[in-house]
Amino acid sequence: MLESIALRRALLVVAALMGAAAILLALFLADTDDNDVTVTGNAAVDELIPPRNAEVLSQETVGIDLAIGYDARLVINGVEIPPAQIRHFPNLNRFTFRPDQGKAIESLRAEQNCAQVTYWRQEAGPTEADTISWCFSAS
Repeated sequence: MLESIALRRALLVVAALMGAAAILLALFLADTDDNDVTVTGNAAVDELIPPRNAEVLSQETVGIDLAIGYDARLVINGVEIPPAQIRHFPNLNRFTFRPDQGKAIESLRAEQNCAQVTYWRQEAGPTEADTISWCFSAS
C-alpha cells in the first residue's frame, strides 16, 4: 500500500514537471517579431522595418530588407512614397523611408500605421510583383 502511494506521488510530480516544461516551452515559442511567418516563410523578405505590431516614434524609419536581386515600391498609410525619397542600401538590399518635413509623409500617425511593399525580382520586373503588408503603432 505504501508503495502505491509513493508511486502515485512520483507520477504526480512527473506530470507536474512535464506540465511546467510544456508551459515554459509555449512561452519560449510564443509569436514574437522574429517569428513572423510571412517573413520567415518568404525567401524574398528578410525583415520588415519596423516589425509587425511594433511601437515606434513618429519619425521612425519604415521599410523592408529584401534578398539580393529584388526591387521594391513602398506605400505608407495609403501614400505612395516617391522613389527619390526611398533610401536604398544596395549591399543589404534594404529600402527605407524616414518621415520628415517636405517629404511625402512628414510624420507617422499617432496611432496605427500600415505599410505595404510591392516587391519583384529585378530580372522579372514589376509586372510579376508580390506584396506584403503590416501595421505598427507610433507615438
